[in-house]
Formats: sequence, C-alpha cells, structure tokens
Amino acid sequence: MRWMAAGLCAAAVVATPAAAADTPGSAELSKAWTPAVTQLRSNSPLYMTITNHSDAPDSLIRIRCPTNLADFVEKHATDRGEGGTAMREVKSFAVPAGGTMTLSPGGNHLMLLNIKEALRDGQTFACSIVFQKAGTVPVEVRVVSDETR
Repeated sequence: MRWMAAGLCAAAVVATPAAAADTPGSAELSKAWTPAVTQLRSNSPLYMTITNHSDAPDSLIRIRCPTNLADFVEKHATDRGEGGTAMREVKSFAVPAGGTMTLSPGGNHLMLLNIKEALRDGQTFACSIVFQKAGTVPVEVRVVSDETR
C-alpha cells in the first residue's frame, strides 16, 4: 500500500511541470532595463517586453520592486495631446492573447518613484510583475547608462 501511495505521489510531482506549462495566462518577461540614476529622490522609468503565451488576454496589474531601491512603482501611459506629451497613471496594461507588449521610451512604461539609492550602470535587481491570469512572474532588471545603450 505504501509503495502505491509513493508511486502516486511521484506521478503527481512529475506531472506538475507539464500541467503548469499548459496553464492559461503564461507570461514571459524579457529585456527589462532602467536608465542609470545618481540623483536620489528622483524617478526612473522601467522598460521591458512582455509576451503572453496564452490564448486569452491578460492584464499587468501590479509591480513589486525592492523597497530599499524606490518607494513604489506606477504604471504610466503616455498621451500625446494638444499640449504635448504627458504621462498618466493607469490601473493596468492589457497584454493581448498570443501577443507581445513592449514598455519602451516614449510609450507606456513603469516608473520607479522616489529612488532611494543610486542606480549604477551594470547593476541588476529583481522585481515581480503580477498579472491577472498568469500570476506573479519574476524579472531581472538591468541598469543601463546612456553610454552603454
């Protein structure tokens, strides 16, 4: 009886990764970067590419980065209106089913607010991006200076 229970447990463990790979809402994060910043208490944009491998659309709803690095992170949309270009905070970013969304300079982006320590070229730090369906996905962010871009 014990051997049968052990076999069933082993089968469940082996089956788990395959089931997780087929779960709707799979998100992949790549090319995450932020500019180098030396002035404390300033803000810095954070950019990346988001790929949704699911057949259903998803939404980026929250960002968690180290609190020793910045007070918090907002999602910003860039509007080009009559008075020029402006940023505004948004609740979420829609990521199309089977598609890619790029957070980039001059467009939608994340914003590290109230930087607490200098961000130096080559430095990396980890953040977690929370999606409505895909859940929490970790990402490594690289700090890049103007000279290395």
